[in-house]
Amino acid sequence: MYAECTAMLLQIDTKRIEPDITILVISGKIALGRESQRLETMVQDLLREGHKKIILDLSGVDHMDSTGIGIIAYCFGTLNRLNGDLRIAGATGKVLHLLQMTHLDKVMPLYSSVKSASQDMTKASAAL
Repeated sequence: MYAECTAMLLQIDTKRIEPDITILVISGKIALGRESQRLETMVQDLLREGHKKIILDLSGVDHMDSTGIGIIAYCFGTLNRLNGDLRIAGATGKVLHLLQMTHLDKVMPLYSSVKSASQDMTKASAAL
């Protein structure tokens, strides 16, 4: 029974918005443990495949600790170094408060929805 519970701690689904935006739809907990490292690994894999525009949809995340903050900050920094673009969408409640409390909202763009994040990402690309 315990193994079933731990397997459901973090769910990550991948979606695409054409032509070049990848959305990682995350639900559950981004907290200390191997499960959360999957997020970092997925971003690294996407970069290796040439995907440089990524939106993290946190609307289904109900808990995040300092490990989650670290993973998101690491992913943001990695994408920036490689001329990529990472946006955070859908954070609410305690997750949004944690992003604001750690001032990550001052460093990386936060959006209320995937739609607004992707529209802004598309506008930023068109301006270049």
